[in-house]
Amino acid sequence: MIELIEDKVIEEEEEQDYASMFKDCLVDLDKELAPIEPIVHVGFDYKGNKVAALTRFECSCIYAPSKAKKSFAKSLIEAAYIGGNTSNYTGHFVGTNREDRYIISLDTEQGEFYAQRSFRRVGEMVGRKYEKYLPIQLRKKSVNDRLNLIRWLIYESPYKGKIDLITIDGLADLVANTNDIVTSAELAEEIMKWTAEGLHVCFILHKNNGSQKARGHIGTVSTIKAETLISIDNITDDAGNILEKNTVKISCSHSRGMPFEDFYLTVNEQGLPFTHTEQRDNVFKNKDEIKEVREKEILPNISAEDAFGENDIAF
Repeated sequence: MIELIEDKVIEEEEEQDYASMFKDCLVDLDKELAPIEPIVHVGFDYKGNKVAALTRFECSCIYAPSKAKKSFAKSLIEAAYIGGNTSNYTGHFVGTNREDRYIISLDTEQGEFYAQRSFRRVGEMVGRKYEKYLPIQLRKKSVNDRLNLIRWLIYESPYKGKIDLITIDGLADLVANTNDIVTSAELAEEIMKWTAEGLHVCFILHKNNGSQKARGHIGTVSTIKAETLISIDNITDDAGNILEKNTVKISCSHSRGMPFEDFYLTVNEQGLPFTHTEQRDNVFKNKDEIKEVREKEILPNISAEDAFGENDIAF
């Protein structure tokens, strides 16, 4: 039986049309290509310019220790893409929403109650319901069912060809064993195929305890593929004790383009995240207090009038 299977594999490989594959993969150096198309800008570079961190045909990774506001950062990215009132919260995340495109937000970790609360957070920041925001809770499904649903959404569903952004919280739940190098590599390769459909995939991973590396083989092989690694860390003392419960630091661990400067994310008393440049001791209660701080802080290349105009529209 094993010999027959091996023979079949060899026969299939011999039938490949490598001449056509070669032509398909050969890069035409004279062809004028369109510049990279940002999906969401993250932060500012050292000159104060927005950084195109999440672009079409690529993937990115948010990784952090447990309970370090990873899901809040994902919510900010999704809200920034949509726009609306999010300039009150997402000063360091700026989207490029097109009204005919979809966001698919996948949660593999949380039960229905907490997943819904996380998804609703996006609408609260935007200030309206966005019909093309598709929140999907996958914890109750098997690994194979989760993957097959994603494949259906990308290749067969009514949303085929209309998806700009897929977020996955968390990627480790798309493999049965995060330390299986073969299945981890296969998933990383498949993510690259998904992005070839003209979309961006942003996934969340956990960091190893006491390390700046993503957990497991799935963390190693998938972060290698990412155009941008968004690192989130708690603010601690030298002994590792957390000093600020509601605030974390966001850094760029890797970027194929220009990296962004560090900034901070704080969750206010309403459970909504917002970003700021300087570390602060106090937690702001509402968007008016956040707005007042931003106007004093003056984010690079964005005036208070631009960020908080009459309509509070970011785009």
